[in-house]
Amino acid sequence: MTRYFFHIREAAIVIPDEEGLELQDIQAARIEARRSAYDLGTAEFRRGCGVERRAIEIADRDGNVLETLPLRAFLN
Repeated sequence: MTRYFFHIREAAIVIPDEEGLELQDIQAARIEARRSAYDLGTAEFRRGCGVERRAIEIADRDGNVLETLPLRAFLN
C-alpha cells in the first residue's frame, strides 16, 4: 500500500492534505480523487462559487504531484 495525498489547489493557493490515504495503487488514488473532485465541485457550484481555477492534486509521500484533476471537468 502507498500513501497518497489529495491537495486542493486554487491558482497559487494550496490547501494541503496532511493525512493522506493508504491505497493500493495510483489507479485507486485516481478514483478517490475523482470522487472528491465531483463532490467538492458540485457543492461549490451549488453555493454559487466558481470552480474554474480549482483542482485536486494527487501527490506522493515526497510531495511530488502525480496528477491534477480540475474540478470543472466533473461538472459536465
